[in-house]
Amino acid sequence: MKWLVGLHKWCNKYEWMIFLTILVLVLRLPSFVMPHYYGDEEIYFVMGRAWINGVPLYQAMFDHKPPLIYIMAGIAPTMFAFRALLAGVMVLHTILFWKLVYYIWGKTKPMLAYIITLVFVLITTLPTFEGLTVNAELLMMMPVTGAVLLLFPTFKYSVAERRNEWKRFLLGGLLGGIGWLFKIPVAADMMAIGLFFLVFRETTLWGGIKSLISKSFIAYTLAFVGPLALTFAYYYLKGTGPDYLATVLTVNLGYVSSWATSSYEFNPFKSGLFVRAIALVVFTIGLYSIRKKLDKYFVLSSLWFGFSLFGALLSARPYPHYLQEMAVPVALIIGFIFVTERLLAWIVIGIMIGTGVMVQKQINFWAYPTISVYKTYWEYMTNKINWSQYLERFDNAPRNYEIAQYLNERMSNDDKIYVWGTDPTIYNLTNRLPTGGKYIVSFHVKDLNMFDYTLENLEQSKPSYIIILPGSGDFPGLQTMIDHQYLLVKEVGETQVYLRIPQ
Repeated sequence: MKWLVGLHKWCNKYEWMIFLTILVLVLRLPSFVMPHYYGDEEIYFVMGRAWINGVPLYQAMFDHKPPLIYIMAGIAPTMFAFRALLAGVMVLHTILFWKLVYYIWGKTKPMLAYIITLVFVLITTLPTFEGLTVNAELLMMMPVTGAVLLLFPTFKYSVAERRNEWKRFLLGGLLGGIGWLFKIPVAADMMAIGLFFLVFRETTLWGGIKSLISKSFIAYTLAFVGPLALTFAYYYLKGTGPDYLATVLTVNLGYVSSWATSSYEFNPFKSGLFVRAIALVVFTIGLYSIRKKLDKYFVLSSLWFGFSLFGALLSARPYPHYLQEMAVPVALIIGFIFVTERLLAWIVIGIMIGTGVMVQKQINFWAYPTISVYKTYWEYMTNKINWSQYLERFDNAPRNYEIAQYLNERMSNDDKIYVWGTDPTIYNLTNRLPTGGKYIVSFHVKDLNMFDYTLENLEQSKPSYIIILPGSGDFPGLQTMIDHQYLLVKEVGETQVYLRIPQ
């Protein structure tokens, strides 16, 4: 009975966090039964399986993100496990966000804190902005929110208390550095947080400048870059350092411009990056100049909004999951819309809303169906539709599962395959790795002009099956190889499966 009484008291004390946990998990239920269908997740699985099997990442298997998301995919190799890991991260992030808004409004406007937390859950969970799929933006932002919570007390520190605050900045920077191991744009968020807690809190410009050479700033910066620096050291010790360096720096710089330039040549002027950087600098200076006339938490939210928008727009791609980087500051700004009374604050809000509208007109971010996802899930769970009918609700899933079943029924453990196309799902459904070198999908081969490299690897590996997906683009050398060495054995729609003729 004492145990039950203690549990009852604990539940009463943390009932809102329990409710949030249940809500996040309930809204994520469809993700636990979804099939393999989402391109980015499939690339993560290929990279994760390569890592778990000892294949040198970046040297022998390529994608352009830092390694942590691939390690997660290797540790959780099934779709259920991978998305369960994401659900766990998002439960923790939701609790951290609740503590954040409670810190701001819990004692003065508790109902607002409840509402804004629900807004955050909807933004980060619903399929509208790809909340149900595993993406780096969702994963990288949880440690950033943790860093903000850790640094909150420093804004009120006295001069005497600031002597030891570097320890908090060290831990805050380290948390952000963990986020950086998921994706590079998180650096923008950590820059905003550092500016706010170091420069913006000072009463004078000279004080702000001096804060940039303080022990706290040095600890924050070194701790932030530390985890990524350790990965460089690790890959250099393993002998794959140059490949890792080229991928994380050179390829990522090119990726920023590739949507606008159709190449991996870094061009900040043609991609619009330079213009966006100037706009961010102007916004930051303007916000700094009026910071004393505004609520400090509003200033933090606005500054964070500006930098997170810059991070989300790095490559100027219209993918909705990029907007997940902005989830925390956007939710906080929505809260301030309900309570802000000062005209100056409304001008800042107007600038942010206007910028958002202009960005949407220029980039045209997509949005995905939401209600239909839950409707389909309910139909499947109540046996109104079977697995085959459920697969039909996902792009290319019936095709990929049919081809994978065909291959699995015929391949031995030693048989290899190669898929020419933008969808790597068949690799994961057959538990195989690509045999055309380190490039997993056709757009990597085309964008980086690695046709000769890929063909050379195919000639060496001699895959038993080659699958040509529709819309994959021309690869004359591959077609010549197929014409001379392979036989068409199956067609699924416009997809062809070729079997190697014994030589």
